[in-house]
Amino acid sequence: KTSLSMLDSVNDEVVIDYSARSEDGMLCTIQCGLGKTYFMANMFEEASAAYSTCLEVAPEYLDARSSRGSTRIILGDYRGAASDFESVIDEDVDRRFQDAFTGLARVLQAKESASERGWEPMIQVAKDLIGQLEAGLRETDDPSPNVVISNSLNRLYHVLFLYHDVKTLDTDAAWEALTSSYEHKSNAIEPWNEGFEKQKTDTTTAIFRDGFWPSGIGSQSRTPIFIIGFVRSGSTLLERVLDSHPEIVGTGENSVFNGQLDEIRNRIVEISVGGDTSELASVIEAMADGVVDEMKSRWEMVTGNTNDGDTAEGAEKINPARFVDKMLTNYYNVGFIHMLFPNALILHVAREPMDTLLSAYKHEFPPGALDYTSFFPSLAEMYIAYRNLIDHWDNELPGRITHVRYEDMVNDLPTVAKGVIEKAGLEWNESVLDFHKKKHAVNTLSTTQVRKGVYKDSIQAWKRYEDQLQPLAELVGSRKSFDNLKTSLPGF
Repeated sequence: KTSLSMLDSVNDEVVIDYSARSEDGMLCTIQCGLGKTYFMANMFEEASAAYSTCLEVAPEYLDARSSRGSTRIILGDYRGAASDFESVIDEDVDRRFQDAFTGLARVLQAKESASERGWEPMIQVAKDLIGQLEAGLRETDDPSPNVVISNSLNRLYHVLFLYHDVKTLDTDAAWEALTSSYEHKSNAIEPWNEGFEKQKTDTTTAIFRDGFWPSGIGSQSRTPIFIIGFVRSGSTLLERVLDSHPEIVGTGENSVFNGQLDEIRNRIVEISVGGDTSELASVIEAMADGVVDEMKSRWEMVTGNTNDGDTAEGAEKINPARFVDKMLTNYYNVGFIHMLFPNALILHVAREPMDTLLSAYKHEFPPGALDYTSFFPSLAEMYIAYRNLIDHWDNELPGRITHVRYEDMVNDLPTVAKGVIEKAGLEWNESVLDFHKKKHAVNTLSTTQVRKGVYKDSIQAWKRYEDQLQPLAELVGSRKSFDNLKTSLPGF
């Protein structure tokens, strides 16, 4: 294809109307849609099975194959995922499924032996495609950014970055590719709203001060365990450690508390503005009970572990004592968490700042809320806001947040794990230290890393790109150090 026709084909909407062709095609379309529904519900084995059913009748349905590859990563089936992504790259002549490049790169980054081909065949195809897309952009007369093409180049250049970062270890080539990736990304997203996070932080710290929390208010439940921190701080490691305890379960990446936060906030404001706060205690307790009930319901839906006789045959019914609610940006909402659950454990995972910032910057997140990580000014603004809020809660609610240094987890996991379980009010169980052996779907931005268990090569990793990160270090200023924050667990 010419570069312009390649440009046109990428812009075309992907419409594969199998239902119009045959009954088998209709079945495939339904199964693929069902797979995506299961995926969104964190039911990953069911999602993979639905995609496989589709592919049995229509092996050429690349959407199902690419989606199954992504699901297999979460399930830890790297070899199967690599096979799916390589098939998509081989068969996708119009290059509509660039997610296959990203998916295969993630597999190779985690376990290169999962693919017999390795990096080079995919990288050659990616380079050829980059050349065609960029030639098409040069040939067009339209001066405005092409969002579809910019998104494609963003992802393809990021694959090149991973190749050099992981395989060739050429830091100059890696950084050049990463810079190109984010230059194209900037053409595809809305400009950063500079100053908004500072305004939001200032408002939060002005409202939540000593005296905001009435005495005797809140549920006595210790059922929820909240994990907060900055993105790429090591929170998934802590979550997996907790989830390996037989009395603790995770509720996925979508926070139950955050899902009800608007209602919680509105009810508190409504009662406060009305002037009659006599019902505040009962309303707060009812809302807290609602959060716990929803945590249990979500877990039962995903696991099938209901108490109405529908538990899978041979499976032991489990009644968890704690549910982990991991939403890192809940550092904004510690005030509300404390109001509803004054006795619940709030764990703050803190990682060496420059390691955190590099890890956030170089990671290509799904489009949306984390776009700020791809640009130094917005990344620095968000990081400073996060640090200011953690300091605020420590000042206004001393000891309320339990700090866990990522470096302590990596260097002395047994002591950290025992301290966390003790802090959660539970008995110690040795299975916690074997978290990486647990058969468990991991749907998180750190899916591939957490399956490796504890590894230390991420400590001081930023030094490898120290020169390139100097502008970012200058933007965060004094916040590039975490020297005064210590792990506040028993044993430390």
